[in-house]
Amino acid sequence: MSENKVLTVKEASASKEFQRVVETVKNGGIIIFPTDTVYGIGASVKFSESIDKIYRIKKRPKKKPIVILMSSWRESSHLVGRVSQRVRTMMKEYWPGATTLILSGRARPIALRVPNHKFALQLLSAVGPMAVTSANISGEPAPAVFSGIEKDLLKQADIVIKDEKPLKGVSSTIIDVTSGEIEIIREGKL
Repeated sequence: MSENKVLTVKEASASKEFQRVVETVKNGGIIIFPTDTVYGIGASVKFSESIDKIYRIKKRPKKKPIVILMSSWRESSHLVGRVSQRVRTMMKEYWPGATTLILSGRARPIALRVPNHKFALQLLSAVGPMAVTSANISGEPAPAVFSGIEKDLLKQADIVIKDEKPLKGVSSTIIDVTSGEIEIIREGKL
């Protein structure tokens, strides 16, 4: 793996390198980066072939949807249309943070989250919504430290962003509100 492919959060936040990261994502590249919970591997929602590649390299079953990360709850309207006042209140209460909401999308249910990580929010503000899942082989533990990321995943990514400090290490809580009721699918850390 080439050294210029791995950047620290500090390096990746600098103007020149940040532009390179943004261009990579906007051109369909796959990146690994820290979130407020664990390391994620993701691509722009505009590139289905990049999302398919993430499924392949993670050995993730196609029936398991990938969460869409956004920079703000306001972006949800582009993905799911209007939401109820109750759901909007939940978005404002839990985002940014470690809560994923499953909402009724235009074609099918869609899982959305706004991470509470400075670099992740900076990136999402610049590139728009991204399909992101934990940077691990499906079924393996989600990595909270850079050294926990599988070498093969690191090789497959176009750019890797490394946080100097460990992440929380607890995956997000997933709440399904598609039926109008609140159903906790996975308990994380609120």
